Amino acid sequence: MTTQELTDAQVLDMDAHAVLEAYRAGRLTPGRAVEIYIAHQQRFNTKLNLVVEDRYEQARAEAKRYDQLLAEGKVEGRLFGVPMSMKESIHVGGMHTTGGVGRYRDQLIDQDGEAVKRLRREGAIIMDKTNTPPFCFCQETDNLLFGRSNNPWNPALTTGGSSGGEAALIAVGGAAAGFGSDIGGSIRIPSHFNGVIGFKPGAHQSQLEGSWPPAETDRQWSMLGLGPIVKSVRDASLIYSIVWPTFTPPESNELPADLRVISFGDFHQTKLGEDTGRILQAAQQALREGGAELNSRAPEFMHDVALAWQLIMSEDKGEGINALAYPGRSWAFLLDYFKAKLGLEAEVHPYLSWAIAGTKIVPPSAKQLVWLEKYLTENSKKITELLGSNGVFVVPSYPTPAKPHGKVYSEIFSLTMSYRKVLPFITLANTFGLPAMVVPCGRSADGLPIGLQVISTVGNEPLLFRVAAFLEGKFGGWQRCRSYDG
Repeated sequence: MTTQELTDAQVLDMDAHAVLEAYRAGRLTPGRAVEIYIAHQQRFNTKLNLVVEDRYEQARAEAKRYDQLLAEGKVEGRLFGVPMSMKESIHVGGMHTTGGVGRYRDQLIDQDGEAVKRLRREGAIIMDKTNTPPFCFCQETDNLLFGRSNNPWNPALTTGGSSGGEAALIAVGGAAAGFGSDIGGSIRIPSHFNGVIGFKPGAHQSQLEGSWPPAETDRQWSMLGLGPIVKSVRDASLIYSIVWPTFTPPESNELPADLRVISFGDFHQTKLGEDTGRILQAAQQALREGGAELNSRAPEFMHDVALAWQLIMSEDKGEGINALAYPGRSWAFLLDYFKAKLGLEAEVHPYLSWAIAGTKIVPPSAKQLVWLEKYLTENSKKITELLGSNGVFVVPSYPTPAKPHGKVYSEIFSLTMSYRKVLPFITLANTFGLPAMVVPCGRSADGLPIGLQVISTVGNEPLLFRVAAFLEGKFGGWQRCRSYDG
């Protein structure tokens, strides 16, 4: 077969593994793959606003070099000539890292972050950077520098955040694979809303150098993870093993005979939408039929897990993020917020200035921080006992599919503290530093993707990947949004 026998649509449908297989089979070259992705990005970006900076000419030059190596039979590297996308907050040498804030529009990075170095060492071609909220500080992707990103399944809906541009790009097949970061659902909420696979590593289990802005406290660092946003579980496994070489992908994707699954939906104030509940029940049934022992009772610590996350995120009183946004002007966020709301020219998006207000005006009390330490210590032990060596959580990502722009933000950054109702499933993994993966498992009545999370303890990631692959096989996993094909 010849290169020309693969259509553009077929290439866009391929994960990184399939792209590599096509190279070796003589059906595709890195040069043609790059051109297909460039053309596709240029088509969808006018409507979706996902790519905020490109390196197309450099990607073409790198692809030409890989074409020559391929012609010589020198296919070396686990991502040989594979076109990849990168979240804007992760450093790529020769590109800007702005945080979506105009003050940093000229911040040109001179070298790759460590994760990017490792990916490129294995042959990845970085094509572009994708949109985020300002400083990645909320779960909707909109900022004053680059504007708002739109969900490809329905542009009136949010992509989620903060890796919203990246997840939406993978949803339309804009690259073979992508990469993001997550401190409060930033990989997993967008993966759920856009219908892609996203993996957040556990505490201190990923290369964090080169992610901007940095976390401010030890507990925040423990919540942060950099990981793949991709089209398949096998790609997530491959990419994670490259950026974190101590991870060994599982040899089998079959469920182990002694698997224990803790899987629950409604509890306390947290209630699932009808479609999310239906898909969770289908996954639970599939796991039972696969031989898993299933416990559907929510642990008591879930009631306060979102509160614990919020306390960790605000324990530095927002000083780090505030200093970046308004250097030397600690209370400027208040005036800037009201300017934005009045339609006047503001320095940052009101999503950020309002979030800073929350951390500055109502910081954690000394009593709350004492409670937090006790909560984390006691319940970390309970999770270890609960999951053991053969257990995982399988839970929703968010109670509903993607919502209209602004609705998710208003739920999470509300004076009514409604984040405690919608964020427990996501914050479980961040608060306790657990590895977690979102796998698309179905669709709402309106055709919107719904993903479920698989969460394990640190060190038990191979089991997590096995269960995720099982769900992917049962429910179809990633399916490309074709609305923006030529």
